[in-house]
Amino acid sequence: MRQNDQDKRAEAIEWVIRLRDPARADWEGFTAWLESDPSHNAAYEHVALTDREIEKAAVIDPVAPRPSNDNQPCGVVERRRVRWFTVTAATAVAGAGLMAIALYPVMIPAAGSAYAIETRVGEHRTVKLDDGTQIELNGGTRVSLRKGNPRFASLDHGEAAFTVVHDPADPFIVEIGNAHLQDVGTTFNVLRTSDRVEASVSKGTVLYNPGAEALRLDAGKQLRVTARGDVAVSEVDPATIAGWRENRLTYRHASLATVAADLSRNLGVPISVAPEIAGRSVSGVIYLDRDEAAVLPRVGALFDVDVTSTGRAWRLTAKPRNARQS
Repeated sequence: MRQNDQDKRAEAIEWVIRLRDPARADWEGFTAWLESDPSHNAAYEHVALTDREIEKAAVIDPVAPRPSNDNQPCGVVERRRVRWFTVTAATAVAGAGLMAIALYPVMIPAAGSAYAIETRVGEHRTVKLDDGTQIELNGGTRVSLRKGNPRFASLDHGEAAFTVVHDPADPFIVEIGNAHLQDVGTTFNVLRTSDRVEASVSKGTVLYNPGAEALRLDAGKQLRVTARGDVAVSEVDPATIAGWRENRLTYRHASLATVAADLSRNLGVPISVAPEIAGRSVSGVIYLDRDEAAVLPRVGALFDVDVTSTGRAWRLTAKPRNARQS
């Protein structure tokens, strides 16, 4: 018996919601769902379009908080590409016969002192704190801050670039799980995923875990800590650090799996890699474009892989042996 339209729409809504949350996103599962039935892509596109219309109706323009109001979060947020300040919305779509639920990040302080700033995949956001420090969030990123304390940030997941106004008497701290980074007059980029943390310094100095290892990272150094606790420091060109802010991704001996994850985060579309080539080491520079259909064929040519699409999902696979030899 064929799956009815209501079931398909319900599944499409679930995928729209899941892909907004990097902690729940399952690109492989999404690709498999799209490929399992040709009508799934149409259902997903319909829900995604409805979702965008809800966003337009629900947007709240950001307003810089008044200094005298302690109930407002510190900092000013600059919006790029899309409207960032939106609310959780649920609306009945006339004539569609379904309830579309759109979930959006909201920058509202909790009853305590903490509040969060979040981006969806494919979105960038800039936060300017009261002390002049600037935080730029890549797609699929969540940063927690504290009211009244502009010298602290926690990177919950994703990637962010920090340009810190240095104060020797009150150093800026970035919390990454149980670890900490402390600035010493610094511009640096931090990536946190389920399997690793990377901190790359483009200017100044950062201290990793100042109360324990006190590992010093000067400009041009990159720290990598795996989920197993392995720590490694390598050299990196400072000019390439946080290149995503300028629509540029630079790789030196990176795995294709890492490249795909970065592209998904920046382009906002699911990109998977065939298991047999996921660990392949590649080097090169990718120049991003808002149109993934323009970017991904260039990626395929650069890294000598086949790139195919199914609806909104993309996949990198090995080229046939005879094609690679020709």
